[in-house]
Amino acid sequence: MDTFAEQLVKKQDTSADTLKKTCIIGIAALIVVISLILLVFGYAIAILLIIGAIWGARYFLKMQDVEYEYSCTNGIFDVDKIMGQSKRKSLLSVEVKTFTKYLKFSALTGEEDVNLTVFSVTGESQMGGTQPEEYYAEFPHPEYGKCCIYFNPDDNFRKVLEPYLPREIKAKLK
Repeated sequence: MDTFAEQLVKKQDTSADTLKKTCIIGIAALIVVISLILLVFGYAIAILLIIGAIWGARYFLKMQDVEYEYSCTNGIFDVDKIMGQSKRKSLLSVEVKTFTKYLKFSALTGEEDVNLTVFSVTGESQMGGTQPEEYYAEFPHPEYGKCCIYFNPDDNFRKVLEPYLPREIKAKLK
């Protein structure tokens, strides 16, 4: 029988995200002001600049809205990034049985390898219920080398993911 679980989490805005949004609005406002000045001097093309600046700002602000979708199908863990609720990008696909570490973020000791490709796909769960804890997993990947991922699986997602973990990791979870 096939096993499947998926979960959607919304990325929380950081100060860098807020700065990006502020810059987008500021640049659009600057273009509109310059276009209005050009319009006063009789350049009719300035109307197109105003429309383009408003449309561009709206588009780029929408793309700043990021969600991550975790899915686990028969032991294959996939992570997709969804931008603006319309553009989807596959970030990662890995077999759970290749995990070399899997534990709660709070249980990290600080002795982890620093030469890792890091995927941080954490956020607030969009599936309802309580906010799930953050987890950490390490694994080798053919494209990215040695990797780690920070993510927020809920109880239902972990019930599908954890049976596919290697035996030595499952023993540490109990």
